[in-house]
Amino acid sequence: MKREYIVAICDTQKNDIPAIETAVGEWLASSGADGTRLDVFTDIQTVKERLADGYSADTYIIGVPTHGTGGIEIARVIRLRQPDVPLIFLAGARTSAFEAYELHGLRYIMKPADPDELCSALDMALLLYRTLPASTVTVRMPGETRSVNADDIVFVENNVRAMRYVLRDGSTLAGTRRNISFEDYFAPLLSSGRFVQPHKSFIINIRYIRSVKASSVVMTNGVQVPISRRHLTEVQEAYRKYGG
Repeated sequence: MKREYIVAICDTQKNDIPAIETAVGEWLASSGADGTRLDVFTDIQTVKERLADGYSADTYIIGVPTHGTGGIEIARVIRLRQPDVPLIFLAGARTSAFEAYELHGLRYIMKPADPDELCSALDMALLLYRTLPASTVTVRMPGETRSVNADDIVFVENNVRAMRYVLRDGSTLAGTRRNISFEDYFAPLLSSGRFVQPHKSFIINIRYIRSVKASSVVMTNGVQVPISRRHLTEVQEAYRKYGG
């Protein structure tokens, strides 16, 4: 199943939402993406909680109020979790433009947003999504080989040469590997900085860590993955760098 292309609107100014939602909805309908979804958030704390639980979108449209720093604040949290995701800012004033571009914002558009300008920014975001190389993992199953987006993997559990892939949508895949160590098989993921190995039998996606305890990692799906003593400091440091 192909992954949905998700656009998230994060704006605490609720009166601005209908016009933005209409423009984005029309753009999504004509985007040509295989599957699309529009999520709308009007509360900063809700966005923070969802991100902490592993939520991710492919493009964020962030409302920046004339007064206050709510939009920039949530953009910083998003950028920690998703370093390369496109951020489109819709602002009531130019006062936050510098902070937005420090966060590598794709566009900084003044409100009320011109639909054509917003659609142009969304076109650019989709182009980036399609042209940036996707990080995929090849899962070898009996009679089938499947490519899985690395960002969709919550963790991988190893048992001899059998591997269980747990994905963010709650599904699992049963894979096998040839005569190569578990660590070497997943070396590209581990070197990417997005995954860490807490135990000889597990590799986990740092994005989906809810908390780190002395002897286990609690993932956003509620599963507790064991941490061996020699990997504890490594996991704690990786999670701290990721914004945990």
